[in-house]
Amino acid sequence: MKREVSLEPRVDFFTLSEILQMAAAHKGLVLRPDARKAYTEPVKEYKLTREVLTFLSERGITRQPRPDSIFTLVDTNPQGPKTPGWSHSNYWNFQRSKDGEGAFDVRVDLCVGLVESTSERGVILSPLAHGSFLSPTDRLPNFRMFKALVDQDPEAPEIAKELAASDGSIVVTWADLGLGGLRRLADIFWEFARDNEPVQSLAREQKVFDPVPLPRYQQPGGEMYVAEPAQPRIFAVWRAQLEEYRSHLRV
Repeated sequence: MKREVSLEPRVDFFTLSEILQMAAAHKGLVLRPDARKAYTEPVKEYKLTREVLTFLSERGITRQPRPDSIFTLVDTNPQGPKTPGWSHSNYWNFQRSKDGEGAFDVRVDLCVGLVESTSERGVILSPLAHGSFLSPTDRLPNFRMFKALVDQDPEAPEIAKELAASDGSIVVTWADLGLGGLRRLADIFWEFARDNEPVQSLAREQKVFDPVPLPRYQQPGGEMYVAEPAQPRIFAVWRAQLEEYRSHLRV
């Protein structure tokens, strides 16, 4: 009978989705449940009045005249390196009001994007500035719009001020969440297998090992991260499972 390891959810291991939710809550934020990528509910909404548009223009975010009369703001500041074959995504298009006949719905929601970072040992929080229709995907325009709106608003939320004062992102570390030493299950397995291709192949075929280190068709946000105290137990049970598998081959 294959030896198994008992792991308690949210004590011995966490899913990526749970970790991102914890990092958001650590900063008083709430993740949007329906988003394709992890980002929060708006921390504040800004209507772009004439005064605000003038301030944005002073920061290099200006209206671009268009023959189709679409209301467009463009970040005219220098952009980051361009990916070959791609244009910079540095503009916002705003839709008309709900009846489609009136003025443009010129407003921006400030949100926060979250992504796990192995190198940073935590979750990176980045500023996002979503308009009413089409918004940039590039990092710099989002940061510049976010920072400009916060800088002209003394009543901006504290997390918005913290992001605006950063170099474009902040990090909530594993230690901040009380999870110092947290590691991805897949990374633990690569350390276990090292350069042993047959052992790696068994994992890719989902044979022998439980918990499964390299699951197929994993749902976004379902990746497993293991708390430090449980990691030696996983090493031990994988060794036992591998030895059991080898013993059956020798029979």
